[in-house]
Amino acid sequence: MITSLKRVKQYEDLGLGLFLHWGLYSQLGVGEWSEFIHGRNKAEYEQLIHTFTATKFDAKSLVRAAKNMGAKYIVLTTKHHEGFFLYDTKGLSDFDVMHSPANRDLIQEFVVACHEESIQPFFYMATYDWHSPLYTKNFKKYLSYLKESVELLCRNYGQIGGFWFDGNWNKKDANWHLDELYQTIRTYQPEAIIVNNTGLKNRGKISNPEIDVVTYERNTPSAINHGLSGEKYVAGEISLTMNQHWGYAKNDLSFKSPREIIENIAHARQVGANILINVGLTGEGSIPSINHNYMNLIGQWTKMAAPALYKPKPTKNLKTDNRYRDFAVVDKNNIYLFIFDLKIVGNKNVVLGGEGNNLRSFTGINKKIKQITWLDNSKTLNFMQDVSEKLLTIDASGFMYGTDWVVRIARITF
Repeated sequence: MITSLKRVKQYEDLGLGLFLHWGLYSQLGVGEWSEFIHGRNKAEYEQLIHTFTATKFDAKSLVRAAKNMGAKYIVLTTKHHEGFFLYDTKGLSDFDVMHSPANRDLIQEFVVACHEESIQPFFYMATYDWHSPLYTKNFKKYLSYLKESVELLCRNYGQIGGFWFDGNWNKKDANWHLDELYQTIRTYQPEAIIVNNTGLKNRGKISNPEIDVVTYERNTPSAINHGLSGEKYVAGEISLTMNQHWGYAKNDLSFKSPREIIENIAHARQVGANILINVGLTGEGSIPSINHNYMNLIGQWTKMAAPALYKPKPTKNLKTDNRYRDFAVVDKNNIYLFIFDLKIVGNKNVVLGGEGNNLRSFTGINKKIKQITWLDNSKTLNFMQDVSEKLLTIDASGFMYGTDWVVRIARITF
């Protein structure tokens, strides 16, 4: 039997998060890996600290925008691979925000705003570091430097939702002394979730017993590795960029369609994974206008889908017709059917394809159904049920003219 910790279950109920990438690289507007990929001179690149002003960083507005999107937690880069800290390192490093024109602890502002809006603050911390010479010249001392930087975050910002580490994949054979690092977190933040991004080649791998969540970066798995029998239950998380970069890239116009993003959110919940929707802040710290519009649009769908989106869990008991992508999730009282690929109802002059019967079948329901209603407009659906055979067929009516929710959700009540 797998042991289930309360903090991991509570994390799964968060469902949807906002991922924020922000650092010196944001001023260049060409992605978060620009220093490395573009082969920039390190000394010249790090002069960006002298123009980092954060004049448009408004933590309260940002957190409200995340909340409006439906996010229950936010992961913010406290330090990316460039090595620049967005918080006061108390003398640990002079490559921090207090040595920039901003001269304010941005992580402190972020945490306060999160707590005011009942949003869980998570800290991204890059373990792979291009700034510190210790990373390549004295790795043992670098690990002490890393642990001290994490301890500062543990001790100075009140209750933290979790830590999101990234970069161990760069030295995959090194001894990262993870037990010591994670024990630091458990000492000061015993209920904090610990995530360590496994990278693109090791999605879903559990690297240490203290890991609470395994990652599936830009990938929707068919199943989540929750651990083996006798071990701790581990949650799963998927990350999704709106375009092709994590950091702000002003000339990256290749944005995903809202349909693709909404369908990815739905698929994450189908397999029981949380999903992080990423935004790269501008150099001054604001949400780019197109990302803000996307967040508003996602928020429309999450408000409609909310009863089915957070606490309900996948079920192996209900099977759907393989011709469709439909699936079901359950809570204590209801079953929610996620229905894909519906059309809009037109008329004889404007035929949009949603007319007539749209029958979808499910097996595995052995209780008599009282009613099935759409979440978006509360209208009831016609259905046929054979309880003895555990068969259910619904007439999944098309969208009313003037609407298209991409993925429509029906609630079954008994």
